[in-house]
Amino acid sequence: MVAVLGGLRGNRDLAVLVGGSGVAAFGAQLTLIGFTTALAGWGAFAVAGLFVAVAFGAVLGAPAAGWAVERFPNRLLLAVTVFAQVLLLVGLLFGHERLPVLYGLVALLGVCGGVVRACASALIPAATGTADGHAAWSSAQNTAAVAGIVLGGVLAAGPGVEWAVMVDAVCVFVHLALVVLWLRVDRDPAQDDAGGAPSGQWSGWVLLRSDRLLLGRVAAQAVAGVAVAIALVNEVFLVLGPIGGNEFTYSAVLACWTAGLLLGARPARRFTTPRALTVAFVGAGLVLALALAAPAQLPHLVVNALAWLVAGACGSAQNATLNGLVQARTSDAVRGRVFATVGAIMACSGVVGILVAGAVVGAAGPRVALTVASGFALVAALMAVLAVLRRDHLRASLVSPDFDRVPL
Repeated sequence: MVAVLGGLRGNRDLAVLVGGSGVAAFGAQLTLIGFTTALAGWGAFAVAGLFVAVAFGAVLGAPAAGWAVERFPNRLLLAVTVFAQVLLLVGLLFGHERLPVLYGLVALLGVCGGVVRACASALIPAATGTADGHAAWSSAQNTAAVAGIVLGGVLAAGPGVEWAVMVDAVCVFVHLALVVLWLRVDRDPAQDDAGGAPSGQWSGWVLLRSDRLLLGRVAAQAVAGVAVAIALVNEVFLVLGPIGGNEFTYSAVLACWTAGLLLGARPARRFTTPRALTVAFVGAGLVLALALAAPAQLPHLVVNALAWLVAGACGSAQNATLNGLVQARTSDAVRGRVFATVGAIMACSGVVGILVAGAVVGAAGPRVALTVASGFALVAALMAVLAVLRRDHLRASLVSPDFDRVPL
């Protein structure tokens, strides 16, 4: 962790990208948790509509982000998109009481979020010259998201959803200020990539599909995300139920997960080859499965806290190795589109994971739900093992500029 922070202190552009992404992820969770809580009184269909809007924005944002980052200077695109997020949040603050307006603005925020993530992921290599910055970027987003979930629940239970949206707007404005005032690195596809790939503006999905190792790794990450979603949704029921804790205990255990997120990023930076990155994911998945199963077998506060510390580290390592694999298997000309597509898949799998988590927790109870989550983590690890056994890491990657010119 010290090395990561040292790298940020020595690289202003990377610090802006990492810090801005963390601030934005924190604010986004405030709004999501706030509206999820507020819409609970409207019924299950209202909450489901919110999740559909989030997923729709993520899916629509993937091709839009892939097209945009390969056509416009990325720093300018990032600033304009973050400014659009500020305007959308202001509109959300005044129009959220009407469900069509709420769902529409949430979907547009998802589209903008996809563009912002794609810009940041494309600018990180330009700022560092390597893929190392993605580990810090992933850790910042994960840590801020968990903190946002905790504070979002506090704001929803106290001041209300309007305060959550206002704080989110302030966070996005801070992100905008960082980009405008401090970010200097840029990437101009018209110069760096000789005009970009002429036929690739909507090809992020096709590019990802061309690499069997990368596609399988993304699928495994999505399955692991379901395990994490079940664990986090289930946690409040586990703490207040079998463990016999209270609201403070619940927040303290979530803090252990956050601490784990910080611990898992640095070891993941040591893996650089496709095989090493895949094997690291397998190891993290197996440990994650054990960590999730432990509180189910022994529901004790100390066991839960230690398990969550380990689980958070494993989740952070898995995210970092996915970013590293994308970096290793894609060329500069198409990397933005592939990152945007991967981000959309992860966002959609997160929504699916929350829905699955609600069903599992409601039907099975907190202890059995953790066992199910452990099973999902184990399946994800086995999926990556299969890729190694098939020696997919030895196959040449087709995710390159030349692929755009191949007739499909």
